Amino acid sequence: MTSISTHSEQDRMVLLDILRGFAVLGIFFVNVPDMIGSGLAFRSTFTGFDALLRLLYDMFFQTKLYTIFSFLFGAGFMIFMQNAERKGFPAKRLFLRRLMALLVIGLLHAVLLWFGDILTTYALLGLLLLPFYRRSVPTLIVWSLILLGLFTLLIFMLYAWFPSGTAGSRMFTHIPSMRERLDFLLRIGLLNNLIFGFEVVGLYLLGMVAAKKQWFAGELRVPVVRSLQLAALAISVLLFVPMVQYYRSSPVYNTYAVYLYIYLSGKSMAMFYVCTLLLAVKRWGSERFRGLAAAGRLSLTVYLLQTVVTFGLIAVFGQRLNELPLWLGMGYAAVLSVLFIICSKAWLKRYRMGPAEWLWRTLTYGELPAFRRQEDRASSRTMPL
Repeated sequence: MTSISTHSEQDRMVLLDILRGFAVLGIFFVNVPDMIGSGLAFRSTFTGFDALLRLLYDMFFQTKLYTIFSFLFGAGFMIFMQNAERKGFPAKRLFLRRLMALLVIGLLHAVLLWFGDILTTYALLGLLLLPFYRRSVPTLIVWSLILLGLFTLLIFMLYAWFPSGTAGSRMFTHIPSMRERLDFLLRIGLLNNLIFGFEVVGLYLLGMVAAKKQWFAGELRVPVVRSLQLAALAISVLLFVPMVQYYRSSPVYNTYAVYLYIYLSGKSMAMFYVCTLLLAVKRWGSERFRGLAAAGRLSLTVYLLQTVVTFGLIAVFGQRLNELPLWLGMGYAAVLSVLFIICSKAWLKRYRMGPAEWLWRTLTYGELPAFRRQEDRASSRTMPL
């Protein structure tokens, strides 16, 4: 029976990089409306063409990409720990240092630039993965279902307690100044981590299951992937129906009025995207996706540059950029994503990793890894990831 074949550790990492590149560029499409003033942090109601665009945006982007990224974070944790142990490194201690380094980078990003930073959340919640490292696959699946079920129940309760269209507005807000962003992190941010932690850790655990089952190393059969793809698409279509009905029946489209369906379809569409990419790589080969793989290898750098470039342009052009309609924001995200892919491919021809990845590894291992391609240091060959 045909499998999603990856014949080496390098092939497996390329597949993960492709998925990671897709996710990090997709996350930019989710974040950019709030960055430039046309997203949910500013308004949740839309009319005319923006209403249609927001509907499509909610169907295919909102809640879908961070789901994939969280899943990959869990898979990456398992692979990191396995590689570290195989090479004789103190795996748990290294992972803790890795998380602390990510937390520092995330805090700087959140306080100085972007209140919607996910690195801080991922670093804090990543601590909860260590107790699950040696757990069996059935145990991981059970805990994942429990956590995801609790978060889904919480979403249902929010919509039972608050009038339609108002629950979400209590969860998101625009934070313009550094002092307010710091206050958000210390108060609301910690509460958000507690609430959304159920979902994120549940997705982490599913990623760990995928890594344990060697799904990225050829152990997932093509018929299984295709069946999951079709099932995920069917579930997504069913969840899209009430969203489209609401759009057609209401003169004003309010994202929060259908957020329950947006959240649920986030899981099914994420599965559909992952399965589709796996099948595409199987059919056409990873070379066709080397642009996404390059962005995935530089995912931390790309994620940070998305913020730096966008707010840099806002600083130059001021309110003219900060008041773009939704459709222009999406066009901006598409253009910048293409530039990130081109620049990532060019960068990796000369350098082994991105500057943010280099800093992360340096803080993790306490030594300087090789940066340029021509450099050849023993440390770079022995570090697990």
